[in-house]
Amino acid sequence: MPGLKIAYVRDSSIAAELGLEPGDTVTLVNGQPLRDLIDFTFASAEDRLSMTVIKKDNCQQECVVEKELDEDLGIAFSQATADGIRRCHNKCCFCFVDQMPPGLRPSLYVKDDDWRLSVLQGNFVTLTNLGPEDIRRLTTEHLSPLYISVHTLNGQLRKQMMGNPQAAAIGDQLATLARARLELHCQIVVCPGLNDGAELKQTVNELAQLYPAVASVAAVPVGLTRFRDRLTPLASFTQNSALALLEWVQEQQKAFRQRLDCTFFHVSDEFYVLTGQE
Repeated sequence: MPGLKIAYVRDSSIAAELGLEPGDTVTLVNGQPLRDLIDFTFASAEDRLSMTVIKKDNCQQECVVEKELDEDLGIAFSQATADGIRRCHNKCCFCFVDQMPPGLRPSLYVKDDDWRLSVLQGNFVTLTNLGPEDIRRLTTEHLSPLYISVHTLNGQLRKQMMGNPQAAAIGDQLATLARARLELHCQIVVCPGLNDGAELKQTVNELAQLYPAVASVAAVPVGLTRFRDRLTPLASFTQNSALALLEWVQEQQKAFRQRLDCTFFHVSDEFYVLTGQE
């Protein structure tokens, strides 16, 4: 049975008193399969819980815990999910992983797209692999913040840029999450000639209409390396094009500070470095 493997037990903690050790696996909490660290976090906040643990020698141990509300059990796990990491099935024309040189450590080539890691660790996800059960869990358990790679709210353009028909649903997905009052932080990888100009202005304007559920939007320039063999031709920002974008961004930021009482829309350091601005 899958579960979460214990990596660390704090001395003199509740877990230590129960005899739990690194290498043991927690499989059930309150009789329910442990899907991920989110499940464990919810359950362990209560003042009473039960756990089924598979010891390192494959023996099963049943633990019943009575404690103060929110008292920490003193456990750290070696992974955040019990069923592996959901991989990315998009074929983004700007994907940086596709542009990396060979010979690096294997983890750098892993394309994760798991909303649970977004909630737990701040990873950016595309939402293209969300099913009805994922939406139900996000909205009913009020799981956030979520960090979302939006890129554009033009469904057809997003589908084209990400090479996935599911990408076109982003507008409806954001609206559903916003109605549930989740906290959303959105990212745009700006590709000159694709989602810049009027497309970028429209995307930022529509995201601002979802404030405060969409709490912030960040834009970064597409990153291009020399390892782009047989990939979609893309252009980099020039000093002039970056300056034009930055001037527009600063106007928008001023307007957002007046209208929303926050900057809302941010751009990455590269734009400032490329234009020589503070």
